Amino acid sequence: MSDLVTIIRSIIRDELASLRLGDLGVVTSAFPHADGDANNHECHVKLRESGLELRRVPIATPHIGMVSAPHAGDLVVITYLNGDPNRPVITGRLYSDKLNPPIHEADEWRVVSPPGGKTSIAIDQEQSVVITAGETVVTVKQDDVITIKGKTDLSLEVEGNVQLKCTDCTVDASGKIDLGKGGSGVITEMSHKCYFTGAPLKGSKDVKAK
Repeated sequence: MSDLVTIIRSIIRDELASLRLGDLGVVTSAFPHADGDANNHECHVKLRESGLELRRVPIATPHIGMVSAPHAGDLVVITYLNGDPNRPVITGRLYSDKLNPPIHEADEWRVVSPPGGKTSIAIDQEQSVVITAGETVVTVKQDDVITIKGKTDLSLEVEGNVQLKCTDCTVDASGKIDLGKGGSGVITEMSHKCYFTGAPLKGSKDVKAK
């Protein structure tokens, strides 16, 4: 009986020794998918401990329809389906001494792309959504003010109509106000009066209502 137990234990040890549970790897190349090619969500990875390169390793994704391909040099976690070394899958990525996480506060969600870049999407501690692209910042506060800040032009262009509905509207322009060339005039249904406050009204070539 003891010989049988010894044999079973030996078999179990051999089976466990053949299992590959996980590795750390460094991405050597990735394959972005373009229309018409056969690339899946995968990349080449070199195992950090042994130096062995695994080719076209599939990358797990948290949501179907979402993609974020790694870059060469990224540190990744590799697991093996059923412990089979011939069936590797990249299950995640790790920060390292060369690549730190974005600066963030507690209870804050943030995505910066590319890492270290100037474009980000964040949900801060006040549950505000903040979209940043360089020096352009769009802030949507929860049930509060929506602000757009930038140093260049703001363009809104649609083929249909634009409707703005609010209590009061303020336009503060240091230059001219141009109401366009193809309009048919200013329409007010409740009143046909325009009220001006401040200094006496003077005609100006910088204000156009055609």
